[in-house]
Amino acid sequence: MPTGSRRIGPMSRLGPGRVDAPTPWDHAPMEAPGEHVPDPAPARGRWILFGGVYLVYFAFGVVALSIPPLVGEVRADLGLSRSAMGLALGAWQLVYLGSAPPAGRLVDRLGVRRAITIGALIVIASGVLRAMAGNLLALWAAIALFGVGGPLISAGAPRAVALWFDDARERRIAVGAYSTAPALGGMVTLVLSNTVLMPLTGSWRWTVVIQTGSMVLALATWLVLTGRIVAPMSSSEANQPGAAGAWRGLVRDAHVRVVLVLGLGVFFIGHGLGGWMPALLRSHSGFSSMAAANWVAVGSAVGVAASLWLPGRAEGRRLPAMLAGLVLVVGVALVGVLVAPTVLDPLPVAVGGLRAVLVPLVLVALMESPGVGPHNMGVAYGLWFAVAELGGVSGPLVMGWVADTDAGFGGAMVMMVAVCVLVALVASGLRAPGGAAVGSAVPAPSVGPDEEPQ
Repeated sequence: MPTGSRRIGPMSRLGPGRVDAPTPWDHAPMEAPGEHVPDPAPARGRWILFGGVYLVYFAFGVVALSIPPLVGEVRADLGLSRSAMGLALGAWQLVYLGSAPPAGRLVDRLGVRRAITIGALIVIASGVLRAMAGNLLALWAAIALFGVGGPLISAGAPRAVALWFDDARERRIAVGAYSTAPALGGMVTLVLSNTVLMPLTGSWRWTVVIQTGSMVLALATWLVLTGRIVAPMSSSEANQPGAAGAWRGLVRDAHVRVVLVLGLGVFFIGHGLGGWMPALLRSHSGFSSMAAANWVAVGSAVGVAASLWLPGRAEGRRLPAMLAGLVLVVGVALVGVLVAPTVLDPLPVAVGGLRAVLVPLVLVALMESPGVGPHNMGVAYGLWFAVAELGGVSGPLVMGWVADTDAGFGGAMVMMVAVCVLVALVASGLRAPGGAAVGSAVPAPSVGPDEEPQ
């Protein structure tokens, strides 16, 4: 590398007069003369730690979706209308709006291990309090508490991937893989809630307690793995001067702004349909609680499979077209539920499960944004989740409100199809990444010896 030039990458750390060399770890120091630097952990260790993140994110999905399969029982017990139930279902997304940006910064300051641990503990408290709720206010507050701990997990997971994975394609695969965790957790919840847990306990409250136990087990596993395997849990670049105000630069970036709008749209679709699909199939299609939950779980399985396969192939110009195409497919599936004979409803419901892959694809677009690097990665994820959760809040709320009108669930589905078309239009205008590696930093401008960096 010529003298005076420098390259900043997510897996390197530079000092005056030092040559940049890629390493498997984000903050692995360069070896100074006479100084021995331990060998980095093997690749296998990264994937084992990733398994710990996956388990916590899986339990995140279990607790997040603990109420939707039990909407009928909860409404009957607490005397709630559909609108009131929709308000409660969107409570944690509402809290996300304010908690996600500081949570992203907190992940950078505390490190991945402590941030995810704190987040998991708060999620456990949320699950227990849900089971104790006796009215709408108590249920809303219990679900809202999830929005305090959830961002530490949802921002910690991509931060961990950025720290532990060096190769761009490997990172895309990891993003797609961990994004399946909450969907898979939700799928297990949908299947077991009415087929096993409710018949076993006879109580929606004890069903929620058992589901919350999954986070207790996941947290214990996470603490054991991170206590035994040495790996970076934070990046020194995240604490450099100016990092705290990094969100301003992100908002000024046109590519990042489009990704933020896409996040809002895909969360509106995902959370709106995820929260109401079981009830929609019972009311609109006449399915039993068990059948509705099982078919929604099949759709989740389709989304999991797609999330494992598609993000690794979302390179360059493929990404905008892939996003737009998938959103339109989800819209067509919703039309199918509306117009197809009831006996055929399981097919479009399964295809509609492809909505699960929209979030990892948009996250890939965020990670590959030229303006996102190690110095602002946690802030970028926090900002993205905050904006996206505007859709997460409004999706279930608007779906419930429209369903409570004379339009019913049919009108709610038509509204969601219109949103799919709008999101597809935005996605089609997304510029392909300009060749920057996933999570790569914007190269710093060269400065002379007597100049101050801008």
